[in-house]
Amino acid sequence: MSSQPMTEEERAAFQAAALARLRNPPERVVPDRLFVEAAVELRIQEYDVLQRLTQQDYNELMDEVVAGTVGRMTDERRTELHAGDLELIQQRVGVGVDACIARYEQAQQPLRFVRGDRVVCNIGGDCPWASGSIQATHEEDPADPTGQTVLPYVVKIDPPESRLVSVPKDTNECARAEVCFGTREDGLWFTRMCLPKAVKRGSQRSGRRFGKGDRVACAVEDESGDFSDWAAGEVVEVDHAVAEDWRGDVLMAGGLA
Repeated sequence: MSSQPMTEEERAAFQAAALARLRNPPERVVPDRLFVEAAVELRIQEYDVLQRLTQQDYNELMDEVVAGTVGRMTDERRTELHAGDLELIQQRVGVGVDACIARYEQAQQPLRFVRGDRVVCNIGGDCPWASGSIQATHEEDPADPTGQTVLPYVVKIDPPESRLVSVPKDTNECARAEVCFGTREDGLWFTRMCLPKAVKRGSQRSGRRFGKGDRVACAVEDESGDFSDWAAGEVVEVDHAVAEDWRGDVLMAGGLA
């Protein structure tokens, strides 16, 4: 069924009503922000009885919950808090406080390595392990929007990649100390993974500190595999050539060790 066109009288009435709304717009409803802030502050105090939140986290949580509540009230043209608002405040404050406390507790966990330590990281791919140095510890995971996940380490991989990688767990499956591998069955495999890239005999490795027959001490794997021990020994060869080899579907690089 097609609509009928407006008559002259209906058109005039419509235009008059539209003009009246333009001249006298409805009053904008402004919620009482101070009252909302008081409600949010009360909930934070209830959840954070021991006052463990830092001032920065407290302020950020307060601003986030207050802004969300005031925005909701404004959209619904309300000046007073309803029961639904209080429930939403309680929920958001609970999630926020729990996330902060979880982050604090994770940051207090002792780690095996400190900033500057040399490690080997599991980065996956065709060459799953790469050497690098610890750049930061106890960093928030940018991939977690809740803020509850803390990365034990951020590592900068050695050249030529020279990129930052996140280490999700402080375990040997994710990262281990860079040492003179060889006391364990998979020592040669890790040695290949840690070989510097594009090293040619007689170019970048001339001027060794030690020569054949010198007595030295090397950092090797300890019994746990988490750290390193110093072991005395004798240099039997310099710039030892390590051939490429396959381990399952992974091609292990060769080079000079």
